[in-house]
Amino acid sequence: MPIRILHTSDWHLGRTLADVDRTADFASFLDWLVGILVERKPDVLLVAGDVFDTTMPSTAAQRLYYDFLRKASETSVKAVVITAGNHDSARFLGAARPLLEGCRVFVAGDDPEEQAFVVEDESGMPILGVAAVPYLREGDVRTSALDLSNLERAELWERGVFEHYQAVRHLLLDETGGRVPLVAMGHLFVTGSSLSPGVTTPADYDPSVYVGSLKNVPSAAFGTGWHYVALGHIHHAQSVKADIPVRYCGAPLALHFGHAAYDHQVVLVTIDDDGRVLEPEILPVPQPREIVSIRGTLDELKLAIADRANPGGLAAIVEAEYEGDAADASIVVDELQRAAEKAGVVLGAVRRHSPRRAASETSLPTMSLDDITPEDVFRSVAEREIEDAAEREKLTHLFNDVLHEVRVKALPDEETVKIAAAEKSAEENTEKTGNSEN
Repeated sequence: MPIRILHTSDWHLGRTLADVDRTADFASFLDWLVGILVERKPDVLLVAGDVFDTTMPSTAAQRLYYDFLRKASETSVKAVVITAGNHDSARFLGAARPLLEGCRVFVAGDDPEEQAFVVEDESGMPILGVAAVPYLREGDVRTSALDLSNLERAELWERGVFEHYQAVRHLLLDETGGRVPLVAMGHLFVTGSSLSPGVTTPADYDPSVYVGSLKNVPSAAFGTGWHYVALGHIHHAQSVKADIPVRYCGAPLALHFGHAAYDHQVVLVTIDDDGRVLEPEILPVPQPREIVSIRGTLDELKLAIADRANPGGLAAIVEAEYEGDAADASIVVDELQRAAEKAGVVLGAVRRHSPRRAASETSLPTMSLDDITPEDVFRSVAEREIEDAAEREKLTHLFNDVLHEVRVKALPDEETVKIAAAEKSAEENTEKTGNSEN
């Protein structure tokens, strides 16, 4: 029987934009995704990282996540496989692992043994092997060495990634006897990928460059023993040039104004009885609200804002770029704000158009502030302020070690997670009791 795989990633549940709570946006997407599971009946759903936007997601974001998994368990999907991204806490996601396994949900762990997952049919026969590899840090795949050059570190990183995927693959082969297709998941930047539409990095992109605090690797780092590689991390959906099918499905929702030109989608992949991967089917994700950048004179901007009124629906979030003559900024902002309030539109930002900035934005990939990590900030400052490369490397390693310790200490221990879950359950039971009495 053909195997059908639905590939998604980078939900970023809990993210806001222009101080707008987007819980309704994410709920709309997840409801749509449940509908796709019912309609298209994939065998497995792969969620390749960045489920949440922060390591400590809000109660509302958690409720969306668990409610979706409950609904997914009521469909015909045989398994939901989830990996942590750089925005997630692997420990937080894994806290509910024993409970979720009863709902046919597999959350990847830290070790290869916890990342090799075999999907079975109703009779218990294996039908698919999944290498559920989460976001990897350098320390996960190699021993740090302060005396190595950037090139040597990059080579060790690439080799470490390759060996990690091969370790998981061998576990899957041992468990399945090599009789079923194998797919891999990843949350990283692959050399030659496009950061945004029309901006593609060259094949010889500097291996010492980080994107989202993770070094890029060539597609060869996955090895060739996979039928499909399902990636997350880059929000722009695309196929990656490789010897095997490798694809980023991209973020399903526009997460900031720079996403206006993106194709938001999930990907349905079919592997036929002969192990051939058929042409993936792209399923566009309906956007619950408009997120857009507009440019023009004051009058043009006011008209554009009025055109985006959406009575009864979610309010559009608009970034306005003023092209008129130099004027009192407060007057422009006040008039645009009044126009937005009248139209029921959220005015997210107002800025004056700069030809120099516009020229640079057409030639360079841009990243949202929300995508910048503490590692990115430290690296940027270190490269600007510390001339000695060896000293910069040493301080970077020390910073990464300290940051890791801070993140670990900030996470709740298992007992705290259990107490929070119990309190949430009690709260829900109280609400149900109150509703029944009313």
